[in-house]
Amino acid sequence: MSVLRTFGWPFGVTLLGLGAALLAWGPGGLAAVAVLGVLEVSLSFDNAVVNATVLRRMDAFWQRMFLTVGILIAVFGMRLVFPVLVVSATTR
Repeated sequence: MSVLRTFGWPFGVTLLGLGAALLAWGPGGLAAVAVLGVLEVSLSFDNAVVNATVLRRMDAFWQRMFLTVGILIAVFGMRLVFPVLVVSATTR
């Protein structure tokens, strides 16, 4: 019961996303979204291990800077701005 209590919302959102992919794009879309989801989780876990190793060697100020500024750059810069820039640059 504790696993469902802890991960209930993430599991629910994942199932909703997979269901939406199935409805929107059929079985092929469901497979693509599932593979991309597994890839994202595995790469995020790998990145978290690297970040923890780097953070261990920093003092408290730089840990806080890494976690605030670094997360902003990673989330908004590399997952939102960078893909848009790449697509814009390659489709002209």
